[in-house]
Formats: sequence, C-alpha cells, structure tokens
Amino acid sequence: MQNLCADQSYPWTHFSVSAMMSLPFRKFAVSNSAKRTDDIVKAVHQLRQHGLAVSFPMQTADGQIIFSVGKDTLTENQILDLLERNELHAEGVRKSVEAQAAKPLRKQAASS
Repeated sequence: MQNLCADQSYPWTHFSVSAMMSLPFRKFAVSNSAKRTDDIVKAVHQLRQHGLAVSFPMQTADGQIIFSVGKDTLTENQILDLLERNELHAEGVRKSVEAQAAKPLRKQAASS
C-alpha cells in the first residue's frame, strides 16, 4: 500500500478541506470525474466534523483508493455510499465496515 502524500508533512488532522485539494489528492483522481473528487472531499470534511480521524488517501497495489477512518479502512466507494445515505458519522462507518466484512460470508453461505 502506498501513501500518495508521503512526501508531504502536514498536520493532517487540522488541515482544511481547501488545502486538501492542493495536495496530490487531485493527481490520483484525474481518472475520476471532478464531481466525484469534490464529493470525496466533502465526505472527508463531514467525517472530520463528526470527530473521526481521516488519513491521507492511499492507493493499494491494484489501484483502489482507500482511507483510514478511525480504526477502520474504507474505500472511496464506501465513503461515497455513506455520503449518499447521509451516514457520515461513527455509526455509519461501523455499519459500512460490518457490511463489507459480511460480504464474503454471504457468498460462502450461498455457495454451500
């Protein structure tokens, strides 16, 4: 896993959303639409307003963008789903992580 902003040394927990846009965050989002990038920034801002620590965006070896949110890891799609459902708070994150963890179990049960 590669931290896309490892070369930057910012106090991320108190960093403003507008400053986030000036970081290399925009570089990995080039393949995504500007609206999607703006929505992710909005979602990260809302998570922080609810007291959750959110990391720099990171990219996995297969190209997936992930964020550390509190003690959990969420994909950009999970964060956007939370934004759509208006669940950008600790309980929403917990439910999203539990639902993701249950997916392999549901596939195993269906194939049994």
